[in-house]
Amino acid sequence: CWEALLHHSDLHPACKIEVPERLSSCYGRLQHYNLIERCILVSAREGTESEIMLIHSMDYVGIVKSTEKMEKEELQRVSAEYDAVYFHQTTYRCAKLAVGATLQLVDAVLSGKAHNGLTLIRPPGHHSQRSAANGFCIFNNVAIAAKYAQRKYGLQRILIVDWDVHHGQGIQYAFEDDPSVLYFSWHRFEHQKFWPWLSESNYDAVGQGKGRGFTINVPWNQVGMGNSDYLAVFLHVLLPIAFEVTFEFWTFPHELHFILWPVLLLRESHDHYTAFPIEFACQRQAGIIANNDLHDPRMVQLLKTHAGC
Repeated sequence: CWEALLHHSDLHPACKIEVPERLSSCYGRLQHYNLIERCILVSAREGTESEIMLIHSMDYVGIVKSTEKMEKEELQRVSAEYDAVYFHQTTYRCAKLAVGATLQLVDAVLSGKAHNGLTLIRPPGHHSQRSAANGFCIFNNVAIAAKYAQRKYGLQRILIVDWDVHHGQGIQYAFEDDPSVLYFSWHRFEHQKFWPWLSESNYDAVGQGKGRGFTINVPWNQVGMGNSDYLAVFLHVLLPIAFEVTFEFWTFPHELHFILWPVLLLRESHDHYTAFPIEFACQRQAGIIANNDLHDPRMVQLLKTHAGC
């Protein structure tokens, strides 16, 4: 029922990024290259309120739920209470489907039905926090998935690699004092002049209490980071950590706003970057790549090569 995820649309004219077409175009790309039939299709379901509250507060879930019956002016008023968030009457259901689809994939991977997987979901989640929507994100799909995997499967070592131009502060906040989840993010920072403009997006934010050392931020302070920069971080920072610790589960919340993709300067050799997480998914016990970018033909070729690994 991925089509249901297209129903969430933003009523505010300023929002031209997180739109239904970012999902339908990705699915269309998969169809064009005949990749759908090579994949195990996992049915989506709505995440339950108890699952969502693994990360979010009851009051916040109630606020999001109440938007189903709001008119346009009230939706815009509630949206204005958050940073870069635009509610629609279908937002709550679509956000529940995004959560449920992610959890269905967690079940598929950890039950052995699949070794790894790709979710195409919206709205995204890595900016959303316990009691606040943020940056187009409603429910924190990946953070909920990590908690779900811990509760249902008893996992104790989870790696989250946040591959996005923006820092996923919502995931960081959720696990900053939890040594069982290692959060890694590389993101544009520009000495705190790039959104979300947070000091905790810097390299010296390493977690708190028992979780100290289990948050790793790689903030880019210059614009124009190239292949060698990303490869150096991947090979000399992320991979040594990932292979030193025997992680039981990992996820790439690749919640990239497509219009911002060129900021990462991956256009010349996009495959150099994407090949690494896919190879990593094939080598490790279990993994999920969330919300990937299927607009580059080399990315599609890599998926064709590694489908079923």
